[in-house]
Amino acid sequence: MMYIYNNSIWRWTINLLYPAIIFVFQSWGPILDSWTGPILFVALFCFLWSSVKDMFLSTGLTWLIAIPSWWYWIELPKPSFGAEHFAAHLWLIVLMYIIFVLIPQTLILTTRLRVMDYYKK
Repeated sequence: MMYIYNNSIWRWTINLLYPAIIFVFQSWGPILDSWTGPILFVALFCFLWSSVKDMFLSTGLTWLIAIPSWWYWIELPKPSFGAEHFAAHLWLIVLMYIIFVLIPQTLILTTRLRVMDYYKK
């Protein structure tokens, strides 16, 4: 398992998979109809990232590429008001993301890194 954390190809693959899968979850959100998949997905990535820097890189790519791409190509062309609601409530969405996703992700990841560092010694 340590090979995944030290190999740069695996690290970049994991860092790029996170925004790609978030894009898929957002695109097929009404089909999923459950929070179980996305919660398990986020928890899994907390165990796959090799550092907090990688987590912030994946999160940055998500917010700078995947979410605007989803908004522009998937949500905006629909006749519904999803794109307008998203744009109007973006500040609340970001705040909720920070509180309910980013902070728990950071806590889980730093705890995992501390445990791995403790047992590595």
